[in-house]
Amino acid sequence: MQRRQKQIQPTDLKMKAIGAIVREFRESAGHSQERLSDECGFDRTYISRVERGIINPTVGRLWQIADALKTPLSHLTKRMELWIADQVRVSKRNGAKRN
Repeated sequence: MQRRQKQIQPTDLKMKAIGAIVREFRESAGHSQERLSDECGFDRTYISRVERGIINPTVGRLWQIADALKTPLSHLTKRMELWIADQVRVSKRNGAKRN
């Protein structure tokens, strides 16, 4: 029996932001990973790895994703910046509570 590989967990906040926001926009558009990947011309596993923060898409690929979701790339990137700011704020607040 083959052992299941351990899932890679992202540690970079920016890669986590890309994945979280791509997933957020995909879900609000009502797309499955498969549908989004078909519209972009990617394999479904590519979208899955982006959303999990495992791979960092190029700007060109991120633009393809934004186009498929019918949203400007600037909306995705602005939301990513806000997501990171929220994560940093929560982290600081939790750090202050521990001290």
